[in-house]
Amino acid sequence: MVCFKSGHRPRIFFKLHVHRGRKGKPKTFAWSDYRDFIRMVHLPLGTPVVWVWDNLSVHLQQELFDFEAEHKDWLVIFHLPPYAPEINPQEGIWSLLKRVLADFAAPTSRI
Repeated sequence: MVCFKSGHRPRIFFKLHVHRGRKGKPKTFAWSDYRDFIRMVHLPLGTPVVWVWDNLSVHLQQELFDFEAEHKDWLVIFHLPPYAPEINPQEGIWSLLKRVLADFAAPTSRI
């Protein structure tokens, strides 16, 4: 997540999802992971949050719309048009990050 506030430097928040290849375990974030991530970001900011999302199917789940409605005092979610990389500030960051991570080997406890 990229956080912009007028007069301040941008901040990046992220949460890793580790998939160990086990049967029955999710390969990607579930709606509850996104909910928890929104809460995790809101706490250190201590201010209302405007969240801008693409149209990934999990972002469109009813549970997240319900979560937004429950927390409308500090959370507003906007959805981008179906394909809009030019207005999504994260696209440029992911492009740079993927180049850096291309040679990254994550440590493992398996020997």
